[in-house]
Amino acid sequence: MALRSPSFLDLETLLSQAEYHEIDVPVARDIVETTMSKRSAGGKAGLGAIALNGSAGSDFQYQSTYSLAPREKATVSRVIDGLIREKAVQVNPNGESALSKDVLVEIEGTTRITAVSVMSKVFFLFRRLMLSRDINDLNQLANLDLEDADVAEAIQQVYLANELLPLPVLLELSGSTTPHKVYVNVRPDFFIDKASADRIEGDVRVLGTVSRLIPEGDFRVTDEWLLHGWEFMMRRIMMAQIQDDLEEVTRQLQRLGLRVPDDDVHAYISGPAVVLDAIALY
Repeated sequence: MALRSPSFLDLETLLSQAEYHEIDVPVARDIVETTMSKRSAGGKAGLGAIALNGSAGSDFQYQSTYSLAPREKATVSRVIDGLIREKAVQVNPNGESALSKDVLVEIEGTTRITAVSVMSKVFFLFRRLMLSRDINDLNQLANLDLEDADVAEAIQQVYLANELLPLPVLLELSGSTTPHKVYVNVRPDFFIDKASADRIEGDVRVLGTVSRLIPEGDFRVTDEWLLHGWEFMMRRIMMAQIQDDLEEVTRQLQRLGLRVPDDDVHAYISGPAVVLDAIALY
């Protein structure tokens, strides 16, 4: 097997899977460099009237990353090879493969960031605006205009930067052998060297566990990505009426030159589909 150079790696979960399947594994602290990098805008985020003081920990924090030396990459590759060799991983499952929750799979294909993750940045900003402007009524969100100078400046900051905000990202993986749609949940802070959008889009192999199986005719709401960080009841209330809001957000983003595909994932994922929790991307 070839040496893998992961762009994303949840090492603790990988080693837990290996230990469960009785694969020889090194101690985690022996294979991960201690170099950690916190990605942030630094100082004060330039948001005009809603500028947020970085010293208070409320500036735009990007995702944390860590580094793997070549020797550690070799060790990680051997652990993955061992899992595949012991048939603990279903590699490129097809229509004849029976998938079930928590099964470990490796699927190859082409990934792209879905619209729900593109728009989650807007709701991340709206949440910041509610806190900074002391907005307590959800109905007042309708009065937030994306063409407002402060809002537009904040949106440019988070959309023009290639680095990722501390939000989970939902990817769609196409071109795989799996007969139904495949989506990949990529959690924050497990990126190697740099957390950026161009490192998770394109031709990749995904090692992950099946977290959701959505049968044909069923659906799954996307609030855990779209409204990440919002209080549970607020998420329920907003998702009940969010389809019209998403259409308006889409129109306003398009006026700012940001293209959001009309047929992409917005308020829900339609079946038949499988959602994976990513352990590694390489």
